[in-house]
Amino acid sequence: MSDNHGESALDAKPSEFFTGAGGYHDGQAVVPDGDHYRCWCSCGEWQAEAPDEAEGLRLARLHTGSLPG
Repeated sequence: MSDNHGESALDAKPSEFFTGAGGYHDGQAVVPDGDHYRCWCSCGEWQAEAPDEAEGLRLARLHTGSLPG
């Protein structure tokens, strides 16, 4: 049993490469790139730009299905 109390790896490690999302979407990244954040997934089928880190994390969660869309 985890002691994370519902915390997500996407919350714990912002702006880094995330692993363990499970299955086909094994890793997502949300990294600063000038005045925005670049976001992508290891599946190779998703990439996005976000105005800030929080929005990048939200988009990554939507992509992996961990946040209802």
